[in-house]
Amino acid sequence: EMRTPMHAIMALSSLLQETELTPEQRLMVETILKSSNLLTTLINDVLDLSRLEDGSLQLDIATFNLHSVFIEVHYLVKPVASVKKLSVTLNLVADLPVYAIGDERRLLQIILNVVGNAVKFSKEGSISITAFVAESESLRYFRAADFFPVQSDNHFYLRVQVKDSGSGINPQDLPKLFTKFAQNQSLATRNSGGSGLGLDQVHFH
Repeated sequence: EMRTPMHAIMALSSLLQETELTPEQRLMVETILKSSNLLTTLINDVLDLSRLEDGSLQLDIATFNLHSVFIEVHYLVKPVASVKKLSVTLNLVADLPVYAIGDERRLLQIILNVVGNAVKFSKEGSISITAFVAESESLRYFRAADFFPVQSDNHFYLRVQVKDSGSGINPQDLPKLFTKFAQNQSLATRNSGGSGLGLDQVHFH
């Protein structure tokens, strides 16, 4: 019910964008589209988190192009990064399979939340995204004790490293890192906006 009117706003705005508009009108339509996309993302974050908490989230498992997911994330964050004069580099290590089986949209959502935070909280400098296959032993301390599937020909661990030149996280804020609707209270964060749901979703996934 929340998403239906947003789809209508976005569809009609896209159609309006194809008509004869003055520069001022075009700017207003583009602002409507950008704001609608942001609101849709926030709605999806809330809905997905609710489903994750009650266990009703259904994954859409299929074969997909893993490299394309990272390329799309890179494409989506570059405009905002360019405005802030941030360089964003993407490194897909040679051992990373081109194709994988899983939920492409959820993976994109997770990676975009993490990379989006890096862009949001970096005022200048650079951001690097590196994706590679990790050895299972190297992840022993990053997984719950009851979740340690064996690596095989049909299963691999995907490791994604995002490094940025942002302000970092205050030590006192670390316990709240994966708390929903909670954000770092530093000045940089207060000015950055956001729902406070991104990392909580990453933690749940």
